Amino acid sequence: MVMEAYEGDLVRPLGFVTLYFSYAEGQLDEVLNALTQISTSSVSKPLGFGHKIGEAVRLVEHIGVDRLAGLASTLGEARPLVEARNELIHGQLFNGGRLVSRTGTRQVTSQEIANLAESIFSWKEQLWERYCRELLPLVSQSTVKGE
Repeated sequence: MVMEAYEGDLVRPLGFVTLYFSYAEGQLDEVLNALTQISTSSVSKPLGFGHKIGEAVRLVEHIGVDRLAGLASTLGEARPLVEARNELIHGQLFNGGRLVSRTGTRQVTSQEIANLAESIFSWKEQLWERYCRELLPLVSQSTVKGE
């Protein structure tokens, strides 16, 4: 017997997806600011998360992927999370867990949504770690050189 997800079961994990994605975007903004300080490349002001990821990848390649290998890897892991988040947020999620999106109609469970929220939070934490371990030392080096 399959248990259907009811509205209350879906709302809480969907809220965590939204909240954690916001945290991740804030961390990505910090990464972009640091990359801008290190890079001599001009930076456009990206609006959406996907464009921010693309700009960050471009700057990492400009600076040198070998110096920022962990960051490059972490940035590369964002796409499936963004796609899954967008499917939920921009799709139509109905009582019972029926999700209608541009890719079609499927069933989702509250556990699946909760797992996505956890994956987004974990990605944000990995991005924070890469920021601290790889970017901040380079920012401090570029600040010292610039003085």
